[in-house]
Amino acid sequence: MSVDKTLALPEAIDFWDKRHQAQGELLSGGDLSFDHAGNEIFYALRIGRLIDLIGDASSVNAPKRILDAGCGKGVFSRAMASFGHQVDGIDSSEHAIELCTERAGSKEHYAVSTLDAWHPAYLYDVVYSVDVLFHIMDDSVWEDSVRNLATLVTWGGLLLLADHGGAEDHLWSKYQRTRASQRYDEVLTRYGFHREGFQVYGFRGTPAGFHIFTKVD
Repeated sequence: MSVDKTLALPEAIDFWDKRHQAQGELLSGGDLSFDHAGNEIFYALRIGRLIDLIGDASSVNAPKRILDAGCGKGVFSRAMASFGHQVDGIDSSEHAIELCTERAGSKEHYAVSTLDAWHPAYLYDVVYSVDVLFHIMDDSVWEDSVRNLATLVTWGGLLLLADHGGAEDHLWSKYQRTRASQRYDEVLTRYGFHREGFQVYGFRGTPAGFHIFTKVD
């Protein structure tokens, strides 16, 4: 695909903030080609995939600490918190984070941050990023984001990064660029991660899914 100009980081942040303001609860971070009911199913399916990968164990006394990297309006964060986990949600959209904070329960904390700039004082049992990394157009920012998320995972923890599972990079539009699976491996093996596989969403033919890594070193 030929694209005259992709979005630079400041343009992308502005683009998504305005989209979150203009679109409803699901469409703002969902798939604009689906209607509301289709996005309801798509969100439920991805929550189910996260449960499959994270597991169904929950504990009030010892909850998993989870980072939702690029949380949008917090659909996945609120779901994970409702399962008993302690969840941090970050997003570059001030509007989305404002909404998340207004709705937050006691197990949720939200902050405005890009993926490459989040530096909490603790590590996470699970870090996931749902359909965000392929909207980072600049390769250096993408790599910095993957690298930073890797540093936030505790030993034995889980890193789930959504992208396509292909063998080549592909430019889809001015705000979507998917990366080859091998590029994730090249970054993450340097940080002690082992690839467990790739789980496609399996919804209406989308090739997107989760790259699954565990931190072993």
